[in-house]
Amino acid sequence: MSAAQTPRARAALLRDLVAWLNERFAPDGPSIHAETPLFVGGLLDSMRILELIAWTERATGREIPDGAIRTDNFASAARIAELFAGGGPRAHR
Repeated sequence: MSAAQTPRARAALLRDLVAWLNERFAPDGPSIHAETPLFVGGLLDSMRILELIAWTERATGREIPDGAIRTDNFASAARIAELFAGGGPRAHR
């Protein structure tokens, strides 16, 4: 495991992502947490997922390959951090 893929890197991405999700998509609603399903109840739609992908790419400094852009990979903030923090197995430069 490289230094970029440490639990600390995942935790930092997760913390920042949850904060951004709450600020951007739930400022007046119920809080979004690490395991909150992002596609249930219309929290994310086709436009919002594009914002989330762009945010994730900026936060990780890596492009997310088209093949990794699937709803199951973006199902929750925890899943996103697991896959893409530190470049994860599906992210590349």
